[in-house]
Amino acid sequence: MTTEHYNEICSFLRHLLEGTPWEGHVYTVGGCCRDMLMGEPINDIDLAVSLPDGGVALAEWLRKKKLTIGEPIYFRKYGTARLHLKAFPKDELELVQTRREKYTDRTTRNPSVAFGPIEDDCLRRDLTINSLYHDISTGEILDITGCGISDIKAHRIRTPMEPDATFDDDPVRILRAIRFAAKYGWQLDDATVDAMTRHSHRLEIISPERLYGEFEKILTGARPAFALDLLRHVGAMQIIIPELAPTFDMTQSDYHFGTVWQHTIATVEGVPGTPVLRMAALLHDIGKTISRTVDKNGAIRFPRHDRRCKGIIAKALSRLRCRTPFIDKVIFLCANHEAAKSWGANAEAMSDEALRRLQYKCRVRKRFESLLSLINADNRAYAQEHCMPQQTKEIALRSAALIKSGEAMFGYKLPIKPSRISRIIGNSDPKSIAKVTEKLLDKVFAEPRLSREQLAEMAKTFKERQITF
Repeated sequence: MTTEHYNEICSFLRHLLEGTPWEGHVYTVGGCCRDMLMGEPINDIDLAVSLPDGGVALAEWLRKKKLTIGEPIYFRKYGTARLHLKAFPKDELELVQTRREKYTDRTTRNPSVAFGPIEDDCLRRDLTINSLYHDISTGEILDITGCGISDIKAHRIRTPMEPDATFDDDPVRILRAIRFAAKYGWQLDDATVDAMTRHSHRLEIISPERLYGEFEKILTGARPAFALDLLRHVGAMQIIIPELAPTFDMTQSDYHFGTVWQHTIATVEGVPGTPVLRMAALLHDIGKTISRTVDKNGAIRFPRHDRRCKGIIAKALSRLRCRTPFIDKVIFLCANHEAAKSWGANAEAMSDEALRRLQYKCRVRKRFESLLSLINADNRAYAQEHCMPQQTKEIALRSAALIKSGEAMFGYKLPIKPSRISRIIGNSDPKSIAKVTEKLLDKVFAEPRLSREQLAEMAKTFKERQITF
């Protein structure tokens, strides 16, 4: 939302609370205050209420006054409620009491929660820039740490209290600190980075879902190469996807610059910021961790690393509780990122047959375009003299020409049914039918306008030539 819209909501609440017990006890807090001061779009509004059980109680008060859309959603264990006001139906508000937290169980990040003064509420937050409060009743910005506003001006990322305590209590804050540093391109002070490094092992207590949720925001956000390398530096990457650790120092052939890791993060930087593409870029060379060879002349190779990545990716993303369709999409892109490697810098060695084969494999244009994005980023992350920055442009142009001529193979279905193939070859074994189907497809890739009857005649010749099924 815009700052103007945010101010409209605050003004509505200010007039609503005048003369009530809530006046002087309700604050917007966190990201909305930060974004308002920075002139950035505001994503959501969190309200802190400095009264015992204030978040839930204020939500109930608003409901009773028939100002909410339906029943608020309550999280009574944490003293939190979510609701939409009828006056602003598209904007979700989260209401919570100001609180203190106590972390007594070191095997979990879930603290015991109790009402606390606003000063305690401030210190439990992740960063100084997220620890500002906007008093709804007075319009005053409260900077309780004395550092929030100055850190925004100085472009500095640090914690409200001593960083060891902040990160030991809740190690997810390590990821949040890195995310905000990358988002704004701001500096993490040395004490903060040192504390992150000391406590990164504590990320092991975080649930996979929570860990991945925060990691995805980093991966799809601004400056992903910077953020990923900072994750590596503090030891967090080794917890999130430990399978990547061998790439950090793994050398490559002369076609590349730097290590496998340096090539990897450069590739991530080069793709659009969607979860599937960024994850595929991150994992596209993970097969190199099990395929690296050095021949007698010292040449480094990674035979079939693109195909050997499948099991590693499935294991890593399943551990993070990623959904199967997401995992399958990532695996497809990674397993095919070398598809155009032999086609030449300007795709001069690419045949229409090979291009149709790739179109058919992708099935839909969107997946084909995603694969080209990954291939292009991979190409550009080679040593300068071995980059192929024009290759995917030429592939896309040739693909468009095939689409225009009606000879593309996206979504192609063989016009002859398996049952007819079975009758023609006199064999009902599924493997035999699949082999004939594959041979017919090979013909179609070369001649996309073959008719059903022409394909049937070809199937007959396969039988007459007594092909072994």
